Amino acid sequence: MKRFLQLMMIVVIGLGFTSCDNQYYNDAPFLGTWESIRYGENGYEYDLRLDEFHKYVFYSDGTGVYRQYDGLVTRFFWDDYPPNKLQLRQSDGLNEYLYYDFDGRYMLLSTHSNFRTYYLYEPIW
Repeated sequence: MKRFLQLMMIVVIGLGFTSCDNQYYNDAPFLGTWESIRYGENGYEYDLRLDEFHKYVFYSDGTGVYRQYDGLVTRFFWDDYPPNKLQLRQSDGLNEYLYYDFDGRYMLLSTHSNFRTYYLYEPIW
């Protein structure tokens, strides 16, 4: 009986840690599908809807998909680091860091913390 109680305690603790991890991913403000609509650089914005658009899909389990207009698809794992920094890890070992911010319902992603250059995304429902 003592062994059974110890085993149950380990299971309960393990479930507790799993719940915390899921809550972390469920609270991310960028979950969902985002399609690029503009590129910004040096105060100018360029429309991307007709040309080189791309999409990010962020899932609540810490995974995601990147799709380019030409059909390239890349799967990744993501982590969110304060303040507003994303790490995208691909299965081939490539790591990418992006900064994010929001302007109303739109999300900005940049490789620079000062958003010197950025892509503007709109949510796809």
